[in-house]
Amino acid sequence: MASLTTLSCLDSVKRNNTTTRPDAVRPPAVILFEYIGDRSGSTSNIAAAQMTGLQKCIDDRREDAINTGATCFVSITTFDDEATTFTTEWGGDEYANIKDIPKVLDVQTMLEPRGCTRLVDTAYERAIAFENKLSEIHESLKGKDNDKVVAVFTLSTDGMDNASDKYKIQDLNAVIRRLRKGGAEMMFLAANQDAIATGTNFGFAATHAMTFGATPSTAKAAFNGMSQVTRDSSEGMRSPGFSQAMRQSSAPSHNSSRTNQPMMPSSLRMTTCVPQDSGAPSPTNLTSGWFSGRSTAPTLTRSPVVHFSE
Repeated sequence: MASLTTLSCLDSVKRNNTTTRPDAVRPPAVILFEYIGDRSGSTSNIAAAQMTGLQKCIDDRREDAINTGATCFVSITTFDDEATTFTTEWGGDEYANIKDIPKVLDVQTMLEPRGCTRLVDTAYERAIAFENKLSEIHESLKGKDNDKVVAVFTLSTDGMDNASDKYKIQDLNAVIRRLRKGGAEMMFLAANQDAIATGTNFGFAATHAMTFGATPSTAKAAFNGMSQVTRDSSEGMRSPGFSQAMRQSSAPSHNSSRTNQPMMPSSLRMTTCVPQDSGAPSPTNLTSGWFSGRSTAPTLTRSPVVHFSE
């Protein structure tokens, strides 16, 4: 398992080594930042690092807004078997202006471990909300001298879904890919699994998916990397994703036991692993109802990477 994780997370993603930026990069008029974090019971080992990481992300977005002169809208959602969007407290909707967000967040309440993992449903719902907010912002900037928007969506989890019952992976994949095509930076961080394999199934680019070890130090490094990629984007550059150095500092140790990997419960109504049988769908018919037509859960195996056509 360790060698596979190393291959996916460290060797298969290459980053452009060039460090030169164009002489003139237009700063954005608006920065839109969405954070979705896992607070399920299994996150207890990394809870403190997640709390520190979330606070740093918001501090950095505050600095980005000052440095670029952009208006910055932020949404913060955490989930177990329920999801809570905390930024409704400070904004007219689920997205608050960074100026209205307290400088010190109640991260203990936001990320205290509890419950199960409603991953796919939460990610899909927040991606749709993000897409709608982005459309609203673009509409408001029509005719303005600066209509540039930097949109960054970040999803973090430490395990597999065991509580979603509304949406399927194909639904999430479609909206994530649609947002990517529209220019949004879509990032996925995951522990206890191959984040590139899971992330690409969800619709994220391999360059923007990163595995991190379920330890305080590797979780902290992963959140620092996420915030840095967001900062690069906020400065007006299209980010190449997580760098090799970010992946190495966040990677789990090679002696991690496979027995620690979470198993997908057979009772989960949506399909989160692709069954290995002759009836498996091709990439062109994944939305044809093949999954929903099964009355019983298939035998689950390690999920392969599913390639969706552009």
